[in-house]
Amino acid sequence: MENVKRLSDIEAKPILRALTGFDDLDCLYGYSKFSDKPNGTIWGIPKGKISLWSGCSGIGKSRLSIEVAKNYAKFGPNFRVLYFQTEAPLSDFASWAKNTTNYTNIFCSGEDSIEEMIKIMYEVSPHIVFIDSVNEIVEFPTGRASEARRLIKGVFDDGNCVKPGLKQVCNDLGCHLILLGQVNQDGKTIKGGTSLPHLVDIALDVVPLTPKDPGCCFVVKVGAKHRFGSRDGSVMFIHYDWGIKCGSDNNLNNKVWCESHGIPYMTEKERSIAAYALEQLANTESVVVEEQGLFKRGFKYLFLRDD
Repeated sequence: MENVKRLSDIEAKPILRALTGFDDLDCLYGYSKFSDKPNGTIWGIPKGKISLWSGCSGIGKSRLSIEVAKNYAKFGPNFRVLYFQTEAPLSDFASWAKNTTNYTNIFCSGEDSIEEMIKIMYEVSPHIVFIDSVNEIVEFPTGRASEARRLIKGVFDDGNCVKPGLKQVCNDLGCHLILLGQVNQDGKTIKGGTSLPHLVDIALDVVPLTPKDPGCCFVVKVGAKHRFGSRDGSVMFIHYDWGIKCGSDNNLNNKVWCESHGIPYMTEKERSIAAYALEQLANTESVVVEEQGLFKRGFKYLFLRDD
């Protein structure tokens, strides 16, 4: 039988991942276990896959993308990032990024044609790619299902690929691609159609922390799908003049994360006792806690955090 394999003949392989520089975001993306690596557990964005970050205009998608790009580039000169900016001149993009002279391994392009983008991706051979935004790609004017399929899967003729899509490029290069997309006024559907979130591997929603003050903070949470991590959890980011900062530490509620990073894991009860103890410490010089064992574990845990 052609194009058919027995499940017993298929080798299961863990997926390589890359860190974003934000622990909470890495935890949200998930982990892979390797038996041949010292730590054994690797967190972050899965290589060879595609993410879609959807959110309203001005919420913070580009700022987060810039920070992730800069974080990754800091790992070393061989860690290459490719950033397609389709919404503004590259000079404007450079002013948003700040301190651009320090990042010689971040490559930028204003190209908005998918065929040219793919050529550039093969030339640069990056580890992480950003397209900001997918709504401005020439071949994706309305977001119809046919356009979304061409974008992600490419063009085929008699079963042969005549024009590669983004999924093929990511697979060939082993890079992770992050698409930034604008959502409609309902705050739920991406502009142009609903097919794209179901064609990517991971769809994340970027939403305001509170409707009353949408400009201060925003939250990244799992949207329509997440093939390589948990559907639960979220990450909160805070806007500053100089950029953004992660304002949550939900990764510390993840037992696997704590164990793989050598951090004592606390149950909900232990966290409550530790929080109570710190509150008392702020008001008195001594604290009386009945469950001393839990307090000691919680106290040690809190001071192991790298704030």
